[in-house]
Amino acid sequence: MDQLNNFHDAVLKELIQENADSGVSLDEAFFERMTGLLEYEGEIATSDRIGFSGQNSGKTVRIDGMGGDPRESDGVLSVIICDFYEDRDPVKINAQAAKKAFSHLINFVAASRRTAFRDELIDGSSEAGAAKAISSAWSSIVKIKLILVTNAIYSARTDAVLAGNITDIPVTYNIWDLNRFQRYETSGQTREKLEVNFKDDFGASIPALAASSTGV
Repeated sequence: MDQLNNFHDAVLKELIQENADSGVSLDEAFFERMTGLLEYEGEIATSDRIGFSGQNSGKTVRIDGMGGDPRESDGVLSVIICDFYEDRDPVKINAQAAKKAFSHLINFVAASRRTAFRDELIDGSSEAGAAKAISSAWSSIVKIKLILVTNAIYSARTDAVLAGNITDIPVTYNIWDLNRFQRYETSGQTREKLEVNFKDDFGASIPALAASSTGV
């Protein structure tokens, strides 16, 4: 645990220094630093920062990043939610917190298929670009990868790969937490997939998956 705390302190100090030097927010600096590792690892092709949260049809919709155009990534749509904590001691999150974050992300993906939602977004904004890209590429998407990037410690049980579907498109849930980033930077050992099995933990997968199967 001491090694993990030291890693957390080192990352936080690095981000604070970058904020002082360039004015980039801690959230932005963390996103860029960690998604850069995901690119190097091959988890995503590229990382486009979005940073959007809002409401649609009574649901929270959120997306913090996108791993490029799925038509240029073998049909894989990679969308990212980033939770950064400024606490001096590492924060712990459980499966309930991860489930909530993934629900907001999948709500954005589902809403992006609807013309009314896309029309509500500010023209030229990063979120409008992401929604348009998801909608226009939908027929080419063969897999949806939901990624949670966080400097918290994911404390819940992990199991085998969880498979869900949106209109017959398989969905995976990938968690990159403080433990996993620390292992990567110290030994490069990240190949074990940290994927939560919501069905075992809660008796069901994310409810939004079934609701999002409707078309445009």
